[in-house]
Amino acid sequence: MRTLLRSLIRNATVTGSSTALRLDAYILHAAELLQFEEVEIVNETTGEHFRTWVEEAPEGSGEIAVRARQGDVVTIVAYVALHEGQTLAHKPRTVTLDESNRVVAVAET
Repeated sequence: MRTLLRSLIRNATVTGSSTALRLDAYILHAAELLQFEEVEIVNETTGEHFRTWVEEAPEGSGEIAVRARQGDVVTIVAYVALHEGQTLAHKPRTVTLDESNRVVAVAET
């Protein structure tokens, strides 16, 4: 088994505080994340890294609430464990957000 990047959400601006990651449903679906899925949060403002789980926020709300200060910019990372043969076709999904947490690009690399 190998652990690879599955989904990456870039330039997410924190809108509030929450123990779990409360994520706008539109962004959640764009990144192909599930409720209660474990994710790593990288706070680009402070350098802090921590893990939490995902909870769905209302679609179109732009909500990204997590254990960080409002206005901090975070990267959200999800991983997947794959068997060796599955890794050949694997393509991680990258979702890029603007300053209002609207999806501006979705790419598979």
